[in-house]
Amino acid sequence: MNFRELDTSNGVKAAESSFRTKVVLAREIPWNGFASSNSITSEQYNLISKYDKHTDAEKKEKFAANSESYVNFFVNFINSTSNIEIIQYLLTLINEIIEIDPRAAGAFSKITKDDDKSYPYSVFFRLLNREDAYTNLHASIALAQIMCAGRPTQNDVESFFNWILKLLRKNNSSEVEVGLIALQSLLLKDDFRIFFNNIDGSALLLNILQALSTSSVNIQLLYETIYAIWLLTYNKDIAAAYSGTGLVANLVQLVKTVAKEKIVRLSLSTLRNLLNNGKSNEEMIDNGFVRMLNILNIKKWGDDDIPADIEVLINGLAKDIDNMSSFNKYKTEIISGELEWTPVHKSERFWKENISKFEENNYQVIKHLHQILKTSQSTPLQLSIACHDLGEFVRHHNRGKAIIDYLQIKPDIMGMMSNENEEVKKQALFALQKMMLNNWEYLNAK
Repeated sequence: MNFRELDTSNGVKAAESSFRTKVVLAREIPWNGFASSNSITSEQYNLISKYDKHTDAEKKEKFAANSESYVNFFVNFINSTSNIEIIQYLLTLINEIIEIDPRAAGAFSKITKDDDKSYPYSVFFRLLNREDAYTNLHASIALAQIMCAGRPTQNDVESFFNWILKLLRKNNSSEVEVGLIALQSLLLKDDFRIFFNNIDGSALLLNILQALSTSSVNIQLLYETIYAIWLLTYNKDIAAAYSGTGLVANLVQLVKTVAKEKIVRLSLSTLRNLLNNGKSNEEMIDNGFVRMLNILNIKKWGDDDIPADIEVLINGLAKDIDNMSSFNKYKTEIISGELEWTPVHKSERFWKENISKFEENNYQVIKHLHQILKTSQSTPLQLSIACHDLGEFVRHHNRGKAIIDYLQIKPDIMGMMSNENEEVKKQALFALQKMMLNNWEYLNAK
C-alpha cells in the first residue's frame, strides 16, 4: 500500500479528503475522446456527460432514473482500464453516489456476469492489491458497502475480512487506519459483526486500543478504533463477551484523560452499549466511573449526544448501586474518591462481616486507600477517613499489620502525622496505635 501521494500526518481520512478534492475530482476525464475512439458507445457518452461534474441533486436524480446503466458503466469501465487516474475517479464517483443515496449500494450489488460468480465484488478485490493507497481505500469502502447491501458468497466475505485483518496487524498506523475504515462499513450489518467476532476480530481491536492507550496517542487512529468497537457492541452477545477483558477500564481511562470531545463522545457511547451486558456495570463502578460521570454531567458540551449518554449511564448505574451490598457500596465510595463519614466506616458489624472481602482483587480497596494518602490533591476529609479505615483493617484482619507492611503503606500514614489538619493527624495517630497494640478497648473514645 503506497502512501507517497498522501500526507497522512493528520490521519488517512484527512489525507484522502484533501487528495480527493484537490487532485482526483479536479481531473477532466476525456469522455468525448473515449467516444470518438469507440472506447465507449454514444449511449454511454450521453449517460456520463449528463452526470459527471453535475450537482449532487442532479446526480441523485440521474442515477435513480437509470441506475442499472450507471452501475454497469462505472464497474465495467473500471474493470477494463488500467489507467489509475480514471480508476481513482470512478471509485470516487461510486462512493459519492452511495453517500448521496445509500440505496445506490443495492443497485451495485445486483449486477452479475455469467462467467464470474463473484462479480461485481471481484472487480473491487483486484483493486485492493494495487500499489496505490487511495485506490485501496476507496475500493475497500465501496466493496464493504456493496457487500452489506448484497448477498456475497462466504468465500468473498472471508477474503475481504482476511484482507482487513492483515491490515489491522500491520505496524504502519496508516495501513491500520485503512483497515478500520473498511471494517466500519461492514460492521453496520449484524451478520458481519458476528463473523468478525468469530475470527477473533473483537480481541484484535481491543489489543489495538490497549496499545494506543499506553503510547503517545494517535488521536485519529484511536477514534477509528473506538468507532469500530462501538459498532461491534450493538450486538448484545459481543457486548457481553467484552466483559472482563479490560475494555471498560480502557474506555473509562480515556474519558478521564483524553480532552478531545470526539473521543469522549465515542467512549461514552460505547460504554452505553456495554451497560447491562455481562459484568460491565460492576466494572464501571469499580473503575470510579460514577464519580467521573457526576463531573462530566456539570460540564457544557458541544455535542448533544454526550449529555444524553451521561444521563443514561448515571441512571443505569444508580440502579446497581442501590442493589449493592454494604461492602460494594463502600468499595464504590473508596474507588470514586468521594469519601464521607458514612455509618459503615465506624460500624463494628461492617468490619467484622466484611473484613475478608478486603482481600479481593489483590487488596484493591486497600491500595485505593493508600493512593488517597499519596495524592497531593486529597482533602483533609479524604485523608482522615483513609487513615481511619486502614487502621480498622489492621485491627480486624488477622494479618492486617503484615499486609500493610508488605504494601509499604505505614510510612505514608506516618507522614500524615505532620499534616497541618488536626483531624488528619488524629486519625493517623490512631491508625499507627492500632498497628502496635493488641488491646483496643481504650480506643473506644476515638
